[in-house]
Amino acid sequence: MKTLSALVVFAIFVFIIPCSRAANAVNIIQAPAGSLVPDVVMDQNGILHMVYAKDQNAYYIRSTDQGATFTQPVKVNSSGTVEYNMGERGPKLSVGSDGTIHVAWMDHWSAGVNVHARYARSQDGGNTFETLRSISASPGVDGVTVAADGSNHVVVFWHIMVPVQTQVPQATWLHTARSADNGDSFSVDENVLISNHNGLACSMCMTRARFGSDGMVYLAFRSGENSIRDFYVLKGNPLENNFTAVRVNNDNWNINFCPMVGPELKIGGDGKQYCAFMSDYHVYWAVSDPAVTSFTKHVATPLNETDEIFPTAIANSAGTVLFVWQVGPMSVSDSATVKWALYNADGSFTGLQSTVGRTFSGTKATAFTGSDDNFYVVVNTDFPVSILPVRDHRAISFFPNPANDFITLPATFGKATIRFYDPSGKIVLDKIAFPGKPVDVSKLKHGTYAMEVRTDRAGNFSTVLVKK
Repeated sequence: MKTLSALVVFAIFVFIIPCSRAANAVNIIQAPAGSLVPDVVMDQNGILHMVYAKDQNAYYIRSTDQGATFTQPVKVNSSGTVEYNMGERGPKLSVGSDGTIHVAWMDHWSAGVNVHARYARSQDGGNTFETLRSISASPGVDGVTVAADGSNHVVVFWHIMVPVQTQVPQATWLHTARSADNGDSFSVDENVLISNHNGLACSMCMTRARFGSDGMVYLAFRSGENSIRDFYVLKGNPLENNFTAVRVNNDNWNINFCPMVGPELKIGGDGKQYCAFMSDYHVYWAVSDPAVTSFTKHVATPLNETDEIFPTAIANSAGTVLFVWQVGPMSVSDSATVKWALYNADGSFTGLQSTVGRTFSGTKATAFTGSDDNFYVVVNTDFPVSILPVRDHRAISFFPNPANDFITLPATFGKATIRFYDPSGKIVLDKIAFPGKPVDVSKLKHGTYAMEVRTDRAGNFSTVLVKK
């Protein structure tokens, strides 16, 4: 397994749809500088909880103002290290309705380290965390996730090659440990028992556990059964090791290796479950029925590009869906582009989409619905956030992007003025665009720039240009 020998977090240049509290607004939140794989929960009291990995440790912060400000970070792991490689691995968070904060993770993969599933909790609002505990009997775990309901039930899942199987390449068994006393103690490590699936998961894809409003625990995972790498959601009683698998997609992607991009499972404001997943290097979202007996829809991104990775889908109370993803490659040494798009409840594209900017490929952006029912995207950046003066962020098509020396806007825009901003918010180039004529951007250096576009016929826009 590769290790991240030199972490270079690429700057994300973010433009923000302002927090005007208009319906379906999309807002951007910065995770702390240098952080990786942020995981977030907005609780029933409007408190935003976040954990993230940094320097092989896990840290916790919280916000009472929708992510505008955060508390000082508190270290979660009392000892040892925390894995963060390959974009999805990192501490996973669940907050019970009683306010207890539960975090699970696995040790950092390195020579001589026996990697176990670890757990710690805070019962004082995240000011301190108890001494970590190991809840896996055997080392070599991956895909750790946790779910808690606030009624004393805590369930941790992971996968591991125990017992050893040789039939399916890069596939491992799902395991679990359960608590009925809010994390005071856990049951023995058990192989997950599923009535309609053999329990093989893709070997290095992360999993995601949630509690539903019905009191059942759910687990989204990429299957390894018969080397078909499609997705399922398990449904079961948190006190029993007895699950039913609900299939999410039927792509029948037959490969003999792990693509290392797992699912995201979110409970929408409409009460349904939204599963986001990658299949054959494209990302999609699907939605369950209220009883979570089936998933429907197989909704792609607007452009359906190659190397789409790390998707997240979340819905507000109206059923409007925010879809967030990255365009790869998935790598420990490269960068990726973070994008989002909005969809109607029926899965149709609203026409609203945006490119947030470039980020380190080895981390995943995430999203949540705020207490104001608006959407929030969480990314990490080491640069200041710049706010463009133009507030209309409707999708516009110009080409090429990324660009070398020239870009062209649609002729239907008429004459347009374009202003380019660097990541500090400084204006670095002003241009006039004429219908159908190329615009010279050769003076821009390699990097990401915000574009303020004012047109004669199509209104004013802001978007992002990546300069090669």
